[in-house]
Amino acid sequence: MTKAATITVTLPNGELAKRKTARAYTHAVCTNTGVISFCGSFELAQKRIRACHPEVQPTLTILPVNA
Repeated sequence: MTKAATITVTLPNGELAKRKTARAYTHAVCTNTGVISFCGSFELAQKRIRACHPEVQPTLTILPVNA
């Protein structure tokens, strides 16, 4: 079993969002102030945005997870 690590994402407003996980996430779908979803690839992040309500989609951004 892989040991859990803390991953971070720098949000558009400059804050850091953290998550402790053993999974390998590469991207996060974010609003200006929070994370909607962590994803394992850019393509999965795009798919996650398409699954959101059309009114919300323009406010979401895909950001890389900090290494």
